[in-house]
Amino acid sequence: MDISKYRQQLFKQKEILENTSRQLKSEFIGIDTVIDQITDAINSWFFFPEMQERPVIINLWGLTGTGKTSLVKRLSELLGFSDRYFRFDLGESGNSYYGIQDTFKDIYESSNGDPFIIGLDEFQHARTINEDNEEVNKASSRAVWDLLDTGKFDMIDFEYNTSWFNRLIKSLDLALNRGVEVEHGIIVNGKAIYNEIMTTTNQDEDESEVLNKTYFISDQNVNTIFDLVDFMFVTKSDLREKLNEMDGEETLAYLIYLFKKSLRPKNIDCTRALVFVMGNLDEVYSMTRNFNPDMSANEFHYESTRITVTQVKEALLTRFRSEQIARLGNTHIIYPAFNEDNFYNIIRLELEKVRRKVQDTYQLNLTFDKCTESLIYEEGVFPTQGTRPLFTTIHQIVNTRLGKILNEIYLNGFLVDSVHFSVDETAQTDHATLLIDFINNRKIIHRLTDKYALVLGKLRKPRHDDEQAIVAVHESGHAILSTILMKTLPNVVFSVTADSSSDGFVFARPEWNYISRKEIINRLAVLLGGLVAERIIFGEENVTIGSSTDINRATQLAIKVLYTCGMGNTRAYYGNQHTDRPPGFILDNHSDGINKQAEELIFKAEELAQQTLEKQKTLLIRMADYLSDNRSADKNKIREFVEKHAVDFDLSTVVENGENVFYRQHLKKLAGE
Repeated sequence: MDISKYRQQLFKQKEILENTSRQLKSEFIGIDTVIDQITDAINSWFFFPEMQERPVIINLWGLTGTGKTSLVKRLSELLGFSDRYFRFDLGESGNSYYGIQDTFKDIYESSNGDPFIIGLDEFQHARTINEDNEEVNKASSRAVWDLLDTGKFDMIDFEYNTSWFNRLIKSLDLALNRGVEVEHGIIVNGKAIYNEIMTTTNQDEDESEVLNKTYFISDQNVNTIFDLVDFMFVTKSDLREKLNEMDGEETLAYLIYLFKKSLRPKNIDCTRALVFVMGNLDEVYSMTRNFNPDMSANEFHYESTRITVTQVKEALLTRFRSEQIARLGNTHIIYPAFNEDNFYNIIRLELEKVRRKVQDTYQLNLTFDKCTESLIYEEGVFPTQGTRPLFTTIHQIVNTRLGKILNEIYLNGFLVDSVHFSVDETAQTDHATLLIDFINNRKIIHRLTDKYALVLGKLRKPRHDDEQAIVAVHESGHAILSTILMKTLPNVVFSVTADSSSDGFVFARPEWNYISRKEIINRLAVLLGGLVAERIIFGEENVTIGSSTDINRATQLAIKVLYTCGMGNTRAYYGNQHTDRPPGFILDNHSDGINKQAEELIFKAEELAQQTLEKQKTLLIRMADYLSDNRSADKNKIREFVEKHAVDFDLSTVVENGENVFYRQHLKKLAGE
């Protein structure tokens, strides 16, 4: 080995890998950590593939629309593996057997035993256990599991054309029996009979037809046969020359020999492959079924960063057998959900792509103000649905207007070097008013005003009606009790939301990750805060039915802590076949049974909520009044109300860090004694 050349090669590969990482981070927003994890994981494969004895497997899990597939494809391009990247879509048509076979054939013919990259996309659809925990046998994905095991496997029915080969032999045998004669591969008698029998395999019009000769095995059929037994010949012409030496019976015997050879298992060697397993495991992402566009993208991002490999493997257990999960290894990279900054950066990146395309095609510079970016965000972001709704919104707001802009320029003969998008913030309608300025030498020479019909914006408009007032009072009750009783300032309170399944909501997350006995009643009181607040402000007779979900959640929490968490009189956990879900009602007739205890807890919680909100009535009225005019109040606004109107409450007691509130300090104190 020439050490000097080898060192130069390693330096070159190191530069390629570093440049790849930088380029990916410039093209993909919000996943720098993911890119770093991937580049670390592929290091040994990229530098020393010859040392590899089994495939390197990297699992990428994330929500739809987070860029897993496009990242792997772009990575392959930047590493110089575009022609050695093989993608399997395991969700397409039930992962077709023939589709998988064809891809493995490509691998066998071009990269067998060499380094290459495989993408197993939509992997969650390759499940071997269904929703009823029953085995699912998919012959189509059997080779995929072999790949994930040792990387070496045999494929017997490698080419589905073997069935065609069998039919061809039978047709040729029939032709010979009916009198067709062959010399040196050419039909010399019975051409009409041959053509009648070979209706599906007639040769193409080629040189043999011009010479009034008909091959017993047409050029088209030679091509297909060669694909089946290419390991026996150097070129197709070698096979043709062999056939041209034979008469009919000799040809038939030789084809039978080739057919048997075509059934020989072919060894697929993927030991030097880099395999990306890509899939959506929505169940490990909390709030994933919440399509409310008003949900905080930052909070959803925070929750997604706390997902662990253990949670991923538990989710996989509902789809695959344990030994199959073991084949995936331990390199599980979890995509975070996008936060607000990520979404805005994605918007800017997509607008820049539009700008470059227009600049390159029409020598016209497009610019966009911050209000245009905000409009796209407000109309296009559903935090749990990734980038796809956002891309659609960008197309609707910007791309669909390009034709109108170009017509305006060329039909009117305007000399324009740039076009600027902005939004009229004074417009108070169900539409956003887009202001499109045509600029030449930094001077506006023409303005096009266009309207964009708001979808989410229309739903978010304050209604200033009874319904918003009721929701304002209800949600203020929850927010105040969260602050006073749980020492947790809500992140946001909404009295109007674009979510069709909710009139409003409070988002408050305690900083600690456990529930202790002393806070159960407080938590129940927070859940009942909306009902109590309506009663205090509007009177018992005017309380609405909007508390059904709150009461259900309070009942479930009370039953859970008493029945399954050992905080009631009953320590045993029996009489419930679904031990992962406590029932909402326990069938017991004891005077001190679970139902009675739950009722007492909820009664005490309601009393506490009543007393607390009566004491904080001024705060309740002020906050609710604000929310009856405005659709939301953020954390700073809530803090402002509490600081100004709360009675006997010190804002400094709000828990900002719940990692060491009591338990550790108490244990250390006892240990010190």
